Amino acid sequence: MKRSILWLLALLVSSTVWAQTKEINFRKGTVAEILAQAKAEKKPVFIDAYTTWCGPCKWMDKNVFVNDAVADYFNTNFVNYKLDMEKGEGIEMAKKYAVQAYPSFLFLNADGSIMHRTVGARPAEMFLDVASIAKDPAKNFASYQRRFDGGERSADFMMGYLKVLNEAALDAGKVAEAYFATQKSEQLMERGNWNLIYNNISTLESPTFTHLVKNRDAFAKKYTADSVNNKILSVYGMALNRAAYEGKDAEFAKLKTDLTKLNLKDAERSMLIADAVYYERKQDLPKYHAANTKLYDTYFSNDANRLNSIAWKYYETIDDKAMLQKAEEWASKSVSIAPGYANLDTQAALLYKLGQKQKALEAANKAIAAGKKNGDDVTGTEDLLAKIKNM
Repeated sequence: MKRSILWLLALLVSSTVWAQTKEINFRKGTVAEILAQAKAEKKPVFIDAYTTWCGPCKWMDKNVFVNDAVADYFNTNFVNYKLDMEKGEGIEMAKKYAVQAYPSFLFLNADGSIMHRTVGARPAEMFLDVASIAKDPAKNFASYQRRFDGGERSADFMMGYLKVLNEAALDAGKVAEAYFATQKSEQLMERGNWNLIYNNISTLESPTFTHLVKNRDAFAKKYTADSVNNKILSVYGMALNRAAYEGKDAEFAKLKTDLTKLNLKDAERSMLIADAVYYERKQDLPKYHAANTKLYDTYFSNDANRLNSIAWKYYETIDDKAMLQKAEEWASKSVSIAPGYANLDTQAALLYKLGQKQKALEAANKAIAAGKKNGDDVTGTEDLLAKIKNM
């Protein structure tokens, strides 16, 4: 009897271990080989499009791909494949399927055409819902795309298509404009349409954006002045940064003039951000530094992450002592707000570059201590510490 009980317990334990080790069977091979397997098995392909630095990708590996129900469903219904989108074939596949956010989940027919796609980590039950939709020819991404290309423009359909595009992190501007063209001016003020405008309109050339700017007071009364202000400012900000980055001088100047006339809250902040991009590209260091100084002292003076980021950029790219001194002030402020490893490391690096040996030693030692306490890789700071000691 005792042996029977022990045997039963062993069986239960082994069953539990087996259940916990079940996982999606991700196959090996080239993309062409995977598609060939899918054709032979008459199954679609599921691709986990990931990167090595993507935290949510790792979370899916640890928590969802090993779920029993998920593993059973995917192993039964798909040929599964993992692809690092920054290495090998992944680079071209990312371009081919316009993958820009991670994790992206691609569901392909055996000929490589898209069935369905979505972005973002989610729990097992929701992930199974995604897989179910992917296999549904009436609900998946391909069906919406086909119906849109076929001319369907009903309000319910268009809103559904926009939702699918947003969930796939794809540009929905074209579809949004096609939808808004079916709406009367007064309908654009409705809550659902305002949400679509806020989430999908992103260019100055958009007729809907032009309508929003002309009717900003009416929208502001209904949906708050701040939300309307921020939407208009974000669109102008993107246009400004693009013109600055591409060196389009006349367009850049006109955009700044137009934005100034709108009297938007925090418009100066957006213009300073664009100025920094513009003057960096022009290699006009004094104006670049002037834009950054006003931007970070006025608008980001209490943002530890931003202060650390600009301070580190100065450390890597600038040799002017006065400018480096300003960067060290930003780094010191970031440390006073959030004395973590990264911020202390930046401060130590700038003090080293400024030749302030004793202060650099203190900051480097603090950074190493903070990093070790938090489990960070501190080898870079240890190398810096050796350089400081040899000054």
